[in-house]
Amino acid sequence: MKEDALHIELGRRYLFAASHRLHSRQLSEEENYRVFGKCNNPYGHGHNYILEVSLSGKIDPATGMIANLADLDAFVTRHVLEEFDHHSLNEDVPAFSDKVPTTENLCIEIFHRLQNFPHAKLERVRIQETGNNSFEYAGKRRKTTRDQANRRDPAE
Repeated sequence: MKEDALHIELGRRYLFAASHRLHSRQLSEEENYRVFGKCNNPYGHGHNYILEVSLSGKIDPATGMIANLADLDAFVTRHVLEEFDHHSLNEDVPAFSDKVPTTENLCIEIFHRLQNFPHAKLERVRIQETGNNSFEYAGKRRKTTRDQANRRDPAE
């Protein structure tokens, strides 16, 4: 096996606490309560989120690492934790001024913020919201030639 064919991923975990209110301006008060239940509380509620970041890349022969963890930690702190930790997602994070701050949307937002990490390729982000709920986002899937070969024309 060639060294270039080796695929290895680095996983790093971060913790942050944030509050949010699940409420859509596109729904009535009654619909919001029906859809979001107690998470639609006008005062919001908080979570202690666990963010997992997975990156891949070539192993640097001098360091034996995909990326320096101090560089990754500084990047995540600057692009995510400083803005999210101990903040209201609805009120303090402009990305959620017109978007419901569900954990699904939070995954997508964090992925976009981290995808330009210069030292490795971001594979996915995973967020655990509670002991029962976790969400993962790996970016938009690119179509492969295999996908195109398996696609059927609906006119057939």
